[in-house]
Amino acid sequence: MRQLDRLPQTLGEKLRALRRGQAVSMEMMEAQTHIQRRYLEALERGRYDVLPQPLYTRNFIKAYARVLAADETYFLELYAEENGQTDLLTPHRLPRQRVDRSWLFASTQFLKVFALGSLASVLLGYFVWQIYGMLRPPEIVIEYPIDGIRADSALVEVRGHVENDDVTLEINHRAVVVNEDNTFLTTVDLSRGLNVITVEGTRRYSQKAIEYRRVVFDGNHIGEDQGISIVSLKKE
Repeated sequence: MRQLDRLPQTLGEKLRALRRGQAVSMEMMEAQTHIQRRYLEALERGRYDVLPQPLYTRNFIKAYARVLAADETYFLELYAEENGQTDLLTPHRLPRQRVDRSWLFASTQFLKVFALGSLASVLLGYFVWQIYGMLRPPEIVIEYPIDGIRADSALVEVRGHVENDDVTLEINHRAVVVNEDNTFLTTVDLSRGLNVITVEGTRRYSQKAIEYRRVVFDGNHIGEDQGISIVSLKKE
């Protein structure tokens, strides 16, 4: 028996025979189903490896059958039988269902690993930030005196603020109280000449923060004032 004389056996052959029997061209089928011609041809040839996922292929079959006023259920059952019996999509590919399940399993595993990795990165970043916050030196801002100032008194006021009230503060190795609003204020005795005021601050477990202010005090004007006073007293 010649190939053309035998009855259509497969889903694709039956769909093609039904279409030709109703004198519907492939162009007409493409226009009425809104399905790309390459998918229609793959469906008629049984090339399931060219077709998209089974969900879309079943929709293609439904649309094809509706245009030809055929039984959708019958052709869907044929597709289920053939798709289940088709072991290989191509000589080098696994069955469609196995490929889908493997892909789904791999995707799920990847998402789990990605989620765990992201969580670990967030936790690690949080701990690193906490440790950095504990170890870094506290911030000390000295508002007065400015560096290099020339003082006209043997006492100079040192004031400023720190980032929080848990800072232990020392000025010239003498403890200074930090107020509730994180400010501090004290006075420092100056010697004649260049004075270096050292401000040191630490928190628990942190490194030490050190700020310096250089203040020059020559004391000449004090002697002059005192001399004037002494002369005035003698004249009186």
